[in-house]
Amino acid sequence: MIMFVGQIQSNIYMGNMGILAVRASLPYAPQQTTPTRYDRVEMGTHVQTNPHSGIYKPSSGQMRVLNTPACTKVAPDSRLQAELLPPSEQASYTEEDALINQYMKQYRVDAYIYGDGSESASSEPLKLISKDEISKEDLEKFRSELAEKGLGEEIDWRGVKSDLFQIGVNFDNIERFEQKADYLASRYAVLKDRIQNQFTGDKQEAELQKLEQIYTEAKEKMANSYAESIGGFFEDLGQSGAAEDMHNSVLALVDQKANAYTDYIEKNGDYVSITEPDKQWLKQDDAYMAAQLRQSAGTSSAGSQKQSVNEQAPYDGNDLAFAGIYAKTLSQQLENPTWKVYESDEALGRHLAAQYGALKNSAENAGISEKLSNMLASAFDPFMDRLMDSLDALIDSNRDWVAEKPWMSGMIRTNHIDRESVSNSFHNAISQA
Repeated sequence: MIMFVGQIQSNIYMGNMGILAVRASLPYAPQQTTPTRYDRVEMGTHVQTNPHSGIYKPSSGQMRVLNTPACTKVAPDSRLQAELLPPSEQASYTEEDALINQYMKQYRVDAYIYGDGSESASSEPLKLISKDEISKEDLEKFRSELAEKGLGEEIDWRGVKSDLFQIGVNFDNIERFEQKADYLASRYAVLKDRIQNQFTGDKQEAELQKLEQIYTEAKEKMANSYAESIGGFFEDLGQSGAAEDMHNSVLALVDQKANAYTDYIEKNGDYVSITEPDKQWLKQDDAYMAAQLRQSAGTSSAGSQKQSVNEQAPYDGNDLAFAGIYAKTLSQQLENPTWKVYESDEALGRHLAAQYGALKNSAENAGISEKLSNMLASAFDPFMDRLMDSLDALIDSNRDWVAEKPWMSGMIRTNHIDRESVSNSFHNAISQA
């Protein structure tokens, strides 16, 4: 018995992608129709009887039957699916979150890192535990202890530093930029209020100095990271001074938010109502109090105060958020162009004109400043050049393919982008819009 197992057809035809182009994962250029050719393979249990027939039939000694592999389907682990976000990017911080966070602090470890190793500062055995391993009984017992003893008067500066450790901004988290600014500003305002009300004299001064140092370092880290990623991107597109303007604007934005939250606390001392005796410990959890402050102030006029700008810090929060998202969009296009190079260069020009028009419309609808709008528009021509550089790099890889496989010549594009054609098509489309 002979079993037919496959047929490979190489059929190059007008306007579609041939199998060779699919194999190469490269764009296809239309070719003239050629006669259809077939390659045929058959397998069976009989030895080949006609060596000139062009059909290969292996002998039984050359055939092997493989058993079907066994597998067990399991339910996905929700813990592995959850996105691990730093505190400054988490959408909420509830009473339950506060309870678990305080519980986990029992297992914090002080360690010294040296070379490729580390050493614990404690002589006690290390006990590692994840949040999912906490039993309900242990958690409720801990809740009762907090209700009885509270958290104590001392501020957990180690916890504050840990929560602000990942305050930086980059392309991966730019969508949560303003959320991170609010997080930093609200933690500062809550801690400042607590220190002023809880301590006096030298102790108050020392604690305020710690707060200012931590706040300043975190604010600088946020501004530096934004300027390096977003500002640096626009600098590379010829927008000199963008990084410095954005750095100063981030600093001004965080300060404005911190002042607004501080003023809100002074005018609304009861922004969070915690009356139950067994929940008074929450007042000592500054992360929880800051979350309640953000929620309370966000529903009032304080949450929508217009940021003042100046020559040194020309962008407000709306500008910075828009610029970050837009920079990420352009960056992704440059790193991984989606434009198919087998399309005409005139079509590329029209495509870029449509993208430019969308930028103008979205900038107008977002209400960004004229300065930022002009800067983004000025960056578009350099962006187009960079995009065509990226496309030419893809075409260079096509040339390498043809050099290695000459039979592919004519099937894929090897001529670089005609920039003059793109430019003419772009400006014609803009003028007609």
